[in-house]
Amino acid sequence: FDDRQQLEFLSLSEAELTLACGRTGLPAQVYCVLQIGYFKAKHAFFRFTWDDAQDDCTFVLTRYFDGQTFEPCAITQHEYYAQRTRIAELFGYRAWSADFFPLLMQQAAPIVQRDVTPGFIVAELIAYLNEHKRVRPGYATLQRLISEALAAERRRLGNLLTEVLDATAKNALAELLVREDTLSALAALKQDAKDFGWRQMAQEREKRTTLEPLYQMAKTLLPKLTISQQNLHYYASLANFYTVYDLRRLKPAQTHLYLLCYAWQRYRQLTDNLVDALGYHMKQLEDE
Repeated sequence: FDDRQQLEFLSLSEAELTLACGRTGLPAQVYCVLQIGYFKAKHAFFRFTWDDAQDDCTFVLTRYFDGQTFEPCAITQHEYYAQRTRIAELFGYRAWSADFFPLLMQQAAPIVQRDVTPGFIVAELIAYLNEHKRVRPGYATLQRLISEALAAERRRLGNLLTEVLDATAKNALAELLVREDTLSALAALKQDAKDFGWRQMAQEREKRTTLEPLYQMAKTLLPKLTISQQNLHYYASLANFYTVYDLRRLKPAQTHLYLLCYAWQRYRQLTDNLVDALGYHMKQLEDE
C-alpha cells in the first residue's frame, strides 16, 4: 500500500479490530490486520511474508500495537486459513469452492461473446464474484476457466460457420490466401494508401471492388454468429496480424471467421478512405 491506501484500508472498524486482536500472539494479530486490509482492497486473500509487507507492517504496529515488542515469525497454515475463514464471515463472503465453477462458466459465456480479450473477461468475472460475495479462486483456476470459456466460444462459432458457409463462400475466402507472385490478394488488400493521389485512390477502388462480394457475404452471415462489434473488430485485427502462411495453418473455421470479419471491416474502411479523398479533392477545387 502507499500512504493513502494504508489510511484507507488499514484503518479498521471496531469489529475488524476485535477480530484481529482475538488471534493468539502479536504476530498473528498483525498478520490478521494486514489480511483484513488486503481483503478490503481486493476481496481476495494473499499469502505474503513479513518482508513483502514491511511498510504496511510498520504502519499497523505504530497505529495499533505501539510500544509492544514485535518479533516476526512464520504464520502456520492453520492460522492463515483460520484467519481467512473468519475474515470472509465478517464481510459476508463465502469461500471459493469447486461447486461454483460450472455457474461461473455459465456467466463467462455471454461475457466472451461481448469481448474475448482475457483482461476484460477476468475483470467481469471478478465483478460478478464480488457482487455475489464469493471469494475469487486462485490464478490457475481463473486461467483454466477463461481458457475453457474461450474454447467453448471457438467451438460455437466453428459450428455456426459450418452451418452457414456454403462451398461458394469458402472458395471466395480461400481465394484471398492464394499467392500471386510475391503478394497474396490478402496481403495486397492490407496495404494502406499513402496519400489521396489519383494512383493510390485507383488502387483503393480496386481493393474495394475485390472485397465487395465478400463484404455482402459477411453482412449477411456475421449477424447469425451473434458476436459483438468489439469481437468483430478483434477478429478482423487477427486477420491483419497473421501472415498468409499463418492463416493457412489455422483451423479452417478460425481462418474463415477472421477473413469474414476482415472483409467486413476493410470494405468499410476503404469506403471511408474514398469518401475522405473526395472531400479532400472537392476542398482543393473550392479553394482554387
